[in-house]
This record gives sequence, structure tokens and C-alpha cells, in this order.
Amino acid sequence: MIKKSRVVLSIGTGLVGMLGMSGCLPDEDFSDVKIKAPSPQVSLPLFNTTLTVEDMLQMGEEGNLQKNADKSYSLFYQSSIQSERVKDYFPEIPNQQFAESYSLGFDSPTFSLTGTPPATFEGSIPFDLNGLTIYSIESGGGALAVTIQSDYQHDLEVEASFPNIVSPNGENLTLRFILPYWNGEGISEETVDLSGYKINLEDSEIDFDLRVSIAGTGQPISSSDELSFDFAINDLEFKYLSGNFTDIQVPVGTDTLRIPAFSGVVDGTIATNPNMSFSFSNSFGVPISPDFSRLYIERVDKTVVRLQDEDGFNFFEGGFTFPYLKERSIEPKVDTYQINGETSNIDEAFSNIPTALAYGFGFRLNSSEIDTSFISDESQIGIDLNLEVPLEAGFDIVLEDSIEVSFSELEDVEELKLLLKTENDFPINANLQVYFLDSEGNIIENADGEQIRLFEGEDKFLVAAEVVNTATGETVPANTDLPTTATIDRDKFEKVRDASHILVRAQFNSVSDVSNNRIKLYSFYSIRFSLATQIKASIDS
Repeated sequence: MIKKSRVVLSIGTGLVGMLGMSGCLPDEDFSDVKIKAPSPQVSLPLFNTTLTVEDMLQMGEEGNLQKNADKSYSLFYQSSIQSERVKDYFPEIPNQQFAESYSLGFDSPTFSLTGTPPATFEGSIPFDLNGLTIYSIESGGGALAVTIQSDYQHDLEVEASFPNIVSPNGENLTLRFILPYWNGEGISEETVDLSGYKINLEDSEIDFDLRVSIAGTGQPISSSDELSFDFAINDLEFKYLSGNFTDIQVPVGTDTLRIPAFSGVVDGTIATNPNMSFSFSNSFGVPISPDFSRLYIERVDKTVVRLQDEDGFNFFEGGFTFPYLKERSIEPKVDTYQINGETSNIDEAFSNIPTALAYGFGFRLNSSEIDTSFISDESQIGIDLNLEVPLEAGFDIVLEDSIEVSFSELEDVEELKLLLKTENDFPINANLQVYFLDSEGNIIENADGEQIRLFEGEDKFLVAAEVVNTATGETVPANTDLPTTATIDRDKFEKVRDASHILVRAQFNSVSDVSNNRIKLYSFYSIRFSLATQIKASIDS
């Protein structure tokens, strides 16, 4: 006959590998227990022998945890946004084409005089500005092409002056053409690279002056003989524009700034003191109408709160005067606006755990009727968004994480106990519950459809430390002299034997005498604890 006897096996381990280590450990003392590191997704007081503020937080790529002078902490998040360069979206200036013909207006059987005073032709060339109001253009590229053609049977010299087009050295553009008579027709053309030229536009026109000198050859002149003047500007680019620019949209993309510090939170509220600042940089010399109405705080409970102004403030509703240059400068105009609990509803938006700030900005160039505005080809709007969340908060949050386990190698388990001993510097209470998950990720239930839990009811395992000095954050640690235990009997063990994971869920509640039930989290706060399990099994003998 086979006899079975009962022995008690004490195993010291962390929950990550709860049943994978062996060794004896007295119930009264497991100070040398080694606890494995927490899940990288969320940090809970279950998995470290010492848990600090840094262990509890997830920063992400955008975030930065900084220690203040008083050894308290603040979370900082930063994002920079730049509009496109203005030349990448500003309405194009169309190619310009102009042609006109001129005649001396008389007939002569012969014309052989020399030294005849030049004939003068003046006029204006309309400039197509694509609906824009532009007073001057400093060109960054483009070509001016002028062609003079004559069907006079005489040698011609033509001087074409353009007082509205000024060269880089400050001189009005003047072109000279020589048209020798060959077989009844003369032609000459000139092309000018407009880079660095300035085009002054009066009433959207360019003036010109043609002075035509004719060298007599004895050939006849007819009133139908003409001098053709062709003018073209192609591929004109600007480095600088002055004008009046109304209702031109500045493209700025939408984006989301992740706030993952409490990424393991599944539910809860906090009382924080967030501060947000917008630092604006603007190299436009144009009044700008901003739209800040599309800024939203996304929260862990799947709600979204739009940031809005408090009474007496008018930032999100478009009343903010956006900085812009009043005089031409290589340095942009800058300004900063602060968003806090006095100016906005940010406290309410952050009262549930924030997960992200989603934003989309709108800007319009909006000169008034009397404005003479200016832009350069590199004009941009820049925004540095800075979010500070001081770790001075009231917590009522639920964290959870799942850990892979395997009970398949355990035979004849009669009882399994979990033992915890803790010491806590944080002025935060915590309640713990552990569930068992099947291979599909569902919580295992008993025959009555109730979820199987490790603790029968919420069992507080971390008692809040007492704050003895609110100025420095000093606390008196709370500790458990005797271990907290939870027991899994044979029947419950058989129900969870096939579990692939355990789900750990902890609820934290801060307690403090300070206003708004807020506490500061200091660098010297930590939670120290030991964890062990006991397995009672039957062994064949």
C-alpha cells in the first residue's frame, strides 16, 4: 500500500517566477528573498524589493523626469512644431507675357537722314498677381526676356528702360538693342537673370520707356512698318514680398503628444497641478489670426476633454494677439503664453489620468486694409509646446499587469500560500488583488460564474506612511511586522492549474493633510518588501 505524507515546502520568489525556485525559508524571516524585476510595461510594488518614483513611471520618448531643488519630481513633455516654408504653399506668381507694336506713323519714299532725334514710346505692362496685393518683389530667381523686332528697312538702335525693375546694385534696368537691316527684317533679344532684382509694382503694373533711333539707308518708310516689343517674365520666385495678404492659410499639421507616465493605469482620478506653455516664433511681418480651438486631452477612461478658457481669458477662442514682425528683421518675433488652472480648464482635463495631448493649430495671414505687410521665402511659424506635471498629486488609481506563470509541473498540491512583508515611505495606501487568466486572456471563473481571486475580498497590503513634515516631504515609514498571507486550497488550485498568466490589480489611494489631497513625490520615497510562497504538497512514500 502506498502511503502519502504531508510536508511543507517554503519557496522564496517573486511573482514573475512564483513557482520556479526552490529552497527553505522560515515563515517569520525572508529578508534575503530576491525579487525579480517588474514588467517593462508597468511597474507595481509587487515585483521589486525597493520601488522608487522612477520605477513607477513610464516616460516614453517625449517625456523627461527631473528632480527639483527640494528633491521632489516633475514630469516634462516637449514637442516642437514648424509650419511649412511659405514659398512651399504661397500662391504662385504667374508667368508674365506682354506684346505691343509701334509705328512712326508716316510714309516716306526715301529716308537717308542721320542724327534724327529718337522716337519715344512709353507704356505700362499689366502684372498678373494671381489675386494678390503685392507692392514689391525681391526676386530669388526667374528670367526676364525682352525681344525687339523691326520690319523697317533701316538700322535701328533701341534703348528699353524699366524704372520699376531695380538691379542688385540699385540701378534701374536698362537694355540696349541693335537691329542692323538685313534683307528687310531685324531682330534682337536679351535675357536677364532676375536673381537679386527688385520689382516695384504700382497699381500692379510695370512702366517702360522705349527710345528708338533710326539710321537712314535711303530705303522707303511706310506707315505700316512696325517695331514689335515682346516682354516676358518666367519662373519668378521671391525672396521677399511686401503687400497686403488677407485670408491666406498657413499649413500646420496635426499631431499627438503622448503622456505615458501612468501607462499602466486602467482607471482612476488624480489631482495634479499641470502647467503648459506655448513659445511662439514667427518670421512673418503679417498680422496673423490664430486658431487654438483644437487642443484635446485624451484620458485613460477613453474620454476626451477640449481645452478651453476660464472667464476673463481668451486664448483658445481666438483672442490671443499672435506675435509678428513690425519691421524687417532676420530674427523672428517671439512670445510665450501660459496655460494653467487659472487661465483654462486644464486641471479638470487632467483630473482623469491623461494619456495624450492631441493638437491641431490653425493660422491665417490676415492683413488689415491699411497694413503694408511683408514675408520672406523662409517665413515660418514655430511652436514649442512644453508641458510640466509636478509630481504633486492626489491619487485614486487602479494599475494592473499580467505575468506569465505555469503550474503544470506541480503535483498533489494541497495548499499554496503567498506571504508579504512591506515597508512603505510613500504616503499612499494600496489594495491588491490577483486573478488568474486562461490561455485566451480571460479571468478564470468558478462553477458559479464568479471570478477566482487570490484574496477573498480587497486586502490592503501597503499602508500609507505618515507625513511628518509637509515642507520637506519627510515621512515615518509604515511596515508590516508579520507577513500578510493569502491561501489557495486544493480545490481552487485545481481550477487555476491551467492558468497561463496571473493578473495583478492594485488600487492606490493617497492620504494627506495638504490642500486638494495632494502629495509631493520625492526622490527619497521608496517601498521595500519581501515576498515568499509556501507550497504544501503530498509526497509518495
